[in-house]
Amino acid sequence: MIKKVLTVLLIEDSPEFAELVQRWLVSQDDTDFILNWSDSLANGLNRLAKGGVDAILLDLGLSDSRGLETFTNLRTQAHGVPIVILSGGDTTLALQMVQQGAQDFILKTDCNCDLLVKALLYAVGRSGHKTSEDAESDRGTVIGVMGAKGGVGATTFACNLSTELRRQTGQETLLADLDVNAGLVGFFMKSAGGYSILDAVTNIQRMDHTLWKGTVGRGLGDIDVVRSPDLLGVDNPEVRKIHDVLPLIRMFYRWTVLDLGRMTHLSLSLLANVSDLYLVTMESVPALHETKRTIDALFRTGFEAQRLRVIVNQAGATDGLSGRDLRKIFGIPVYANLPGAALELNTACTRGELLGVNSNYRLQVASLARKIAGLPEETPGGSVSQLRSFAGRFRRDKKDAMPEGRVRPMPEGVKQ
Repeated sequence: MIKKVLTVLLIEDSPEFAELVQRWLVSQDDTDFILNWSDSLANGLNRLAKGGVDAILLDLGLSDSRGLETFTNLRTQAHGVPIVILSGGDTTLALQMVQQGAQDFILKTDCNCDLLVKALLYAVGRSGHKTSEDAESDRGTVIGVMGAKGGVGATTFACNLSTELRRQTGQETLLADLDVNAGLVGFFMKSAGGYSILDAVTNIQRMDHTLWKGTVGRGLGDIDVVRSPDLLGVDNPEVRKIHDVLPLIRMFYRWTVLDLGRMTHLSLSLLANVSDLYLVTMESVPALHETKRTIDALFRTGFEAQRLRVIVNQAGATDGLSGRDLRKIFGIPVYANLPGAALELNTACTRGELLGVNSNYRLQVASLARKIAGLPEETPGGSVSQLRSFAGRFRRDKKDAMPEGRVRPMPEGVKQ
């Protein structure tokens, strides 16, 4: 028999009572309990924002919040997760909170193993809220995009990838500019209005779907866009809290693309929230050098190779390296090559438009988006067929450019 697993968040400032709860939440015949304990409301909200909580046990007398305000602040962030009040004796206040949305209350003086387990199981059952096991498949996918260096087209790729995910799947998609010193996403996507990611950080304790929708703007391709705070030359300590917003975003969108800019302490701290990281580069010697450095730095942090996708931009613009050459340099294979589209991109940007859906660059990104979404290839004559035709011409051109049997030298200054 497969047991149900329930993750319970206990927000309680008494270590002694927390220890009692841990003893009481022993495994039942059909349920295993996992207890997460936070000793303040602030710590409890931070844990809640990470997701995976099935029920909350809330003490009303905390070191940083007391009474009705404690419940009100928590309920705003709970997003339907059932709350059971642990009351010190004020049943009138506890009943008021039940009327305002709490599932149940327990007097601490009466609490025991049977009462606690029943209250939690009934609360989860009555609320109709999906447990973390049930909801995991419904949570959105977060994709990171990072540039090996400036000017390699990482933001262009992020904009087109998010647009194609929206177009190919028809599902809600967000493009978030987390390059806090830049601001190109809003410019490229012609996103008017909306606020920056730091506004979301400031309001995280009361953030819900309605408030979030007021934070974002609408961009080209019918996607939501959250702007960079554009802190060029400015230091802001709130930047470190951006990672607290990402678990919330994942609940609001099926697809989220993060433009992370280049590797920084901030972008590294955000990688735990992404399913895959797309590292964009070019075939110039400086770009290859920085790509190798970035890959090595990622691996030193423990980032898994299977989550890293190297994208070579403007492939075919020069008589460049083969995939085998690049694999020797990077230590991992190249995931995809994107054709050059500088003139098309400049024209589209000047007109305030996206690239045409039949441009070679857009076709390649569309193919990647369908692969990410688990969609089948398009039928012959569609974009994937045209993409194959382009890829075949590209391979033939490269083959003609290098006589058979000749070994291509590595660029000077790039180590294998």
